[in-house]
Parts: sequence; structure tokens; C-alpha cells
Amino acid sequence: MSPSGSDSAPGTKAAPLRTIGRAVRSAGPGEVIRVQAGEYAEGVLIDGAAVKEGRANAPITLLGEGKPRIVPAARGGTLVQVRKPHWIVEGFEIDVRGQPRFAVIFEGNTTGARLTGCDIHHGTLGGGVSTHGGARDVLIDNNHIHDFRRRPKGDSHGVVIQATSRNITVRGNDIHGNSGDSVQCLLPEHKGQAVARDVLIEGNQLHDNDENAVDIKTCQGVVIRDNTMYGFRKSPTSAGEAVVIHFSARDVRVEDNRISDAGRGISVGGSREGNQPSPVNVVVRGNDIRNITQSGGSDGAGIRVENSRGVEVVDNTIANAEGYGMMLGLGSNGAPSEDLTVRGNVIQGRNLVRLGKHRPGLKMDRNRYATEGTFKVDPEETQDLGRWRAVSGVDLKSTPLQ
Repeated sequence: MSPSGSDSAPGTKAAPLRTIGRAVRSAGPGEVIRVQAGEYAEGVLIDGAAVKEGRANAPITLLGEGKPRIVPAARGGTLVQVRKPHWIVEGFEIDVRGQPRFAVIFEGNTTGARLTGCDIHHGTLGGGVSTHGGARDVLIDNNHIHDFRRRPKGDSHGVVIQATSRNITVRGNDIHGNSGDSVQCLLPEHKGQAVARDVLIEGNQLHDNDENAVDIKTCQGVVIRDNTMYGFRKSPTSAGEAVVIHFSARDVRVEDNRISDAGRGISVGGSREGNQPSPVNVVVRGNDIRNITQSGGSDGAGIRVENSRGVEVVDNTIANAEGYGMMLGLGSNGAPSEDLTVRGNVIQGRNLVRLGKHRPGLKMDRNRYATEGTFKVDPEETQDLGRWRAVSGVDLKSTPLQ
């Protein structure tokens, strides 16, 4: 493949093809399409009867050499569309050039499909990379995804995982500078549509968006692990959380992440849709949360839990939250935080924990707290751990930090 090639050529290194589309239609299982440096103004469609499927032991690889640039054609939509299994797209710059298009979509039978080592940027539709329409078994790894901003305003996310997607992995990417989130897992669009499920978001740098690092709406079986997240502030559409899990999310684990410089660290609950269930079975474990700010009007909480059931907050470290290290069961939308477990956390700072009145079944113990920090059981405040135990009924075996 070369910008100086010809689609009537045999497609060898000495006589390359001109368009990526022609090469895609020619490749078979186990083959590598080598695309030389240069600019390619075309929509790449990995779909249709003329395009072969790869195999698990013989994928088809579309490989950029020297970071060839895919840009919008005069006609068409998304720049790269993957609708076949076992195709790998690697090593491209995908420049949407400020147009209202997605950069890459995965749809349908995408088992074994992969997007890796690409620089993907500057679109103005709802996101950069999207999975939808039953996309499954997709790996999005080691990409730089940035500057997706809807015009004149509105959400645009780095990676959008839509309803009906399943087994999607987002790993090792740097995703930032978007008007929405780095990664969002969306609600179903209509009643009866299958929720997105089995999502892994791991080892990414997620930072400096207008909203959040990760926003999990009504999705199931999500793991958010070992990411670094920073640079979020309150906006008209966000409290500035690094991670927010709300609507009817279910079976979500948030583990071993490093969070700093945000308006809130991790938030569970808060947003709901009519009489739909609140988040259920969420585990927040082993996260390091520091320097959470009230700048811009956020509450500055390290971890906040609102309407939900069966949430576990265990073994986290929270330091220097300008609000409270934890805010639990305030009932911001009138619904309780049911059967909440808070155990083994270390909280340092001026304001430690605020408990509201909407927390039936709360189990809270074996935490460690900075001395001289403030506890609040609405409406009483105290800096005395013994008094805190008496008025809250929790933390009987918790201790001050030495």
C-alpha cells in the first residue's frame, strides 16, 4: 500500500496498491496489509461479501508503517468500520479533522478484533471509538485517543461502549482532552435492549476531560482496574468525578486505581431513571485517592455513595480531600444506600466521614482515621472518635492513625 501506488497493481512491495479499501478486499487469513506512510482520504470498511474473515490462529492485520494518516473522504461517515472477526488495525494516525464523524466503530461479529498503537483524534460527533450493534470480544489497546469535542457543545467521549456490546477490553491507552469522558458505558436506548456487559478498563491513563475518566451507566460485569486518573472539575453536566457508577449498573469492581486532582474521586449512585433499580453489587477496593478539590463548586469527596444496594468500600486510601474523605447515605435523590459495607480504609485530612440518614444495613468498621479530623453524623460534627462511635453506631473497632 502506498499513496503513489495503483489499484490495478499486483499489491507487492515493488508494485503496491493505492487504496486501503482495495487491499482490504484482497487479503486473506494470516496475511498482513502493509500500509506505507502518507495520507489516505478514504473510509476503510472491513465488511461485506468481498472481505474475508480472519481466524483465531490466522488474523488479518492492517498494519501502518511510519504512521500513515487516514483522513475523511469527501463522502462517507466513520473513518474505519470493523464488522468482521479477527481483524487487527495497528499503527495509524486517524485524524477526523474536526468533522462530525466517529473515528472507529466495531459492530456485529467482531470476535478477536483489535485496535492498537494508533493516534486517534479531533472528531466532533459523540465519540472517537465506539462498540455497538452486538460488537463482541474487542481489544482496544495502547492507543492515544484525544480531542473529541462535540460542537457547539455536548458530550463526546474517547471510547463509547454502547448497549448490546459484550466482552470489550480497553487497556493501556492514553485518553484525554474530550468534552465528555475518557470511557463511557451507555444506557440501553430502548426497553428490552441488552445492556453492555463484561467490560474491562485496565492500565490506562485517563485524564483532563470536561466530565469524567470513566462513566458506567446501565452496564453489567465491569472491571475498572489499575488506571491512573486525574484532571476533572465540576461542569454543568458533571460533578467532576474520576469514576461515576450510576443508573442501573450491576456487578462493577473499581480496584487499585490511582486518582487525584478531581472534584470527586469515586461516586456510586446519584443519577437514576424513573423507577429503575439503583446500582447493585459494586466493589470499590484498594484505590489510592488524593488531592480531591472543591474548586469549581464540587463537594470534594473522596468516595461518595448514594442510592445503591450491596456496595463494598474496602481497603482504600484517601488523603487530602477538601470535602469529606467519604460521604455515605445522604439521600441526595431521596433513595437509600442499602446494605453498604465500609471496612479497612485509611482516611487522612481535615474532614474524614459524613454520614447521612439514608443508610439501612450499614456495616462500617476496622477503618483508620487521621487524628484531629472531623466526623459528621448529620447534623452533629465531632473530632472525637469515641463520640463518633456513640452517635453513629459504627466503627467500634476502628482506630486512629499513629
